[in-house]
Amino acid sequence: MLTALADFRSCCIQTRNDMTFNYQYRHPFLILQRIAKYNLDEIDHFLDLAGKARSSRQELLENLVASAKMSAVEDWLVDDFSQIDEFPNLAGEFAVIGLWRCVELHRKQSIAIVLGKDASRGVFKNKVFKKKMLQFGIHEEMLRCARSVDELRCLNNSIKHERRVGNELSNFRRWKRKLGNELGDLLPHYMRLRPLAERYLQDLTCFLCLCWKKKRSHPNN
Repeated sequence: MLTALADFRSCCIQTRNDMTFNYQYRHPFLILQRIAKYNLDEIDHFLDLAGKARSSRQELLENLVASAKMSAVEDWLVDDFSQIDEFPNLAGEFAVIGLWRCVELHRKQSIAIVLGKDASRGVFKNKVFKKKMLQFGIHEEMLRCARSVDELRCLNNSIKHERRVGNELSNFRRWKRKLGNELGDLLPHYMRLRPLAERYLQDLTCFLCLCWKKKRSHPNN
């Protein structure tokens, strides 16, 4: 296992170098990696805009209260302030869902490059994806940050189902003894998982790029 892991790391380093410096043709995985980076940056941009929109809305409401010389917040403003308090939670949920979607799409597109579109069907299911990786001779857990990406998957599922900590998510260290609890503010979790997901995608890309090169060199195998 350790030997296989060392060989894998060595191949990934070489593949990264090839992808960085070989510009003689349009490398499909280099293009795919750039698309993934663009999508991740777009999520960050969304969060930046969401934060500015929240601050602007809060300032508007506070100015409205001050200009009206209210001694207490009127009933008709309570809901508006309440929505502002909920805003970070919603933004965090959208960011986590978007981050997992980037991972899903990248995994499917990467396998499609190596094996074809038909073979990539069903890889949105985690068990199917793991089986595909085994066909290449690697356990997904060998990829950097695979455990964190699996946490991201479970967090995404918890958001979509009940917005509470689900069974799978509660198996992770940060979510233990929180089964059934509300997820709360997910922005810190997005900020923690975002760079880890990017490292995972880099490793996945390097490995599948290597498989793709071998297939091109030995098309009949």
